[in-house]
Amino acid sequence: MVFRINKLACFFLCAFAAAALGSPSLAQNSGPIKLGLMLPYKGVYAPLADSIDRGFQIALEEYGNKVAGRAIEIIRADDELTPSVGVQRFNKFVQSDQVDLVAGVIGSNVGIAVSELAEKNKMPMIFANAFADEITGKFCNAYVARTSFSANGFEYNSGKYWATKGGMKTAVTMGPDYSAGRAFIGGFKRGFEDNGGKVIEEIWTPFQKTKDYSAALTQAANSGAQMIYAFYAGSEAIQVVKQHADFGLREKIPLIGDHWVYDEALWPALGDLVLKAKHVATHFPGIDTPANKKFVDAFRKKFNMDPDVSAELGYDNAKAIMLTFEKLGGKMPEDKAAFVSTMRGLTFDAPRGKIVFNAQASAQLEKVYIVEIVKGSDGKPVRQLVDTFPGAPDLPGCTKSF
Repeated sequence: MVFRINKLACFFLCAFAAAALGSPSLAQNSGPIKLGLMLPYKGVYAPLADSIDRGFQIALEEYGNKVAGRAIEIIRADDELTPSVGVQRFNKFVQSDQVDLVAGVIGSNVGIAVSELAEKNKMPMIFANAFADEITGKFCNAYVARTSFSANGFEYNSGKYWATKGGMKTAVTMGPDYSAGRAFIGGFKRGFEDNGGKVIEEIWTPFQKTKDYSAALTQAANSGAQMIYAFYAGSEAIQVVKQHADFGLREKIPLIGDHWVYDEALWPALGDLVLKAKHVATHFPGIDTPANKKFVDAFRKKFNMDPDVSAELGYDNAKAIMLTFEKLGGKMPEDKAAFVSTMRGLTFDAPRGKIVFNAQASAQLEKVYIVEIVKGSDGKPVRQLVDTFPGAPDLPGCTKSF
């Protein structure tokens, strides 16, 4: 009798254990929450990747690196800013690492490539950057969210500002010839020309290949335009700003652009060349709000430096993920599209301003800031607020309903 009872008990216990191990939902929601963080840690955008990673860490540390009692584990991968490599890294996250979701991604070229994979694998892809309008337009799907903003959301009203309050009626644009460069410059051009400005020439430079910008800058200087409006980042931005000054163009035709052209991470390399530069920004350390002060203080304490805009975007990325897991009790829904739909309902105060999401799960910009870089009381460069304006809506293009 004793033997039969023990055998019966073993039968039920073993059956339960087998079911638990065999059930994806039970296995998935026990142990640490695994986040795949995919960024280009080497190459032209390495400084941006490092900053996003640091901001990501600050948000997780606000929660003690756990949510609903579950620890957070980050698995990092370098996408090399190359779509084919991004696809390989994404597949490894899903198949070998068995992550709960994938975060990060800077390059829109990589973002477009992995958007389809997210839907195919039913794996949430929460973009930290990847600003191309198509990502939440033509390539939208129920498994993709973007915590940053679209190129049009940032640049359309930037173009409007410079054509109206900025007093510029003619411009030459310069940018790297790839998806994000085309998207950002395209947004600026639409806003500029819809409000009375004229883009005289569009100059495109081969992405990740151009070292000498003399021909492009000479073409811009000879155009007769009032300004150069540029989108560059990382080492490319350093070269453009330095060569613009070397050719004596600072007084002849100002180089205006967005925050990546004059990123804080580049200031040591650029020195006094950043002084008097005006540009548009979605964040800077001097924003006077409790959310920003908390973020900046935590960042300074951990890294002994001010956060740049990419660090803030990394923070937003992780903060939105943590808030979503908090709403879900620390569990990934069996249908992972529910994670993205839950995120879509979030509203929270970020360092850059209030974040809300539209119907395509793309975060919107409450404010864009016009800033000028000046010399602070300690002799170091600091951003000074000049003006603000609201962000623009995303471009239409998503035909799916979810």
